[in-house]
Amino acid sequence: MNKHLSLSTYRLIDISIFTVLMVVFELIAVKAINWFDEVYSVSLFLTIALILIMRWGFWSIFTIIAGAIIYCYAIGATVDNYLVYIGGNLFILFNFFWFTLGKERIQKGALTLLYVLSGFVLVELGRSLIASFLGFPFFPTLIGFLGSDVLSALLALLIIMITRKQNGLFEDQIAYLIRVNQEEEPKEAN
Repeated sequence: MNKHLSLSTYRLIDISIFTVLMVVFELIAVKAINWFDEVYSVSLFLTIALILIMRWGFWSIFTIIAGAIIYCYAIGATVDNYLVYIGGNLFILFNFFWFTLGKERIQKGALTLLYVLSGFVLVELGRSLIASFLGFPFFPTLIGFLGSDVLSALLALLIIMITRKQNGLFEDQIAYLIRVNQEEEPKEAN
């Protein structure tokens, strides 16, 4: 990393890149339904949100909201849809409870599966709860959301299992930067 780059600048660039990826992939997911005459699409929302939560914690909220807004815009959503998707997607932030066990255990252990699964369930519960407050029946809505997003959850699990093997990609970025700087210090001393 450029030693003259501040942490806040690095974070801004990193979150901006992931936000652009989120926006592009959400647009592609919505447009692909029309391109291929399909009923369901595969979204990378869960994947990107979970990676960013691991990397930056609450800073991921900007990308989560951007993903919901662009998805709703792309489908020509009503105000109710915006409320359901923005509010429901924010339920993924309850996944922070895993961090009480230590981010390192989630990054490397079998807890990765539970981290992804709980993120998926939290988003679908959140969307269904908000939809129920807007007058939709809770259980049929929940089943609909779970069914339509199960492929996205499986894809998220696969991608996160792969990315956790990449140095620094599925890792708290402050811890990563500290580790990298400590590894470089002995090299610079020689």
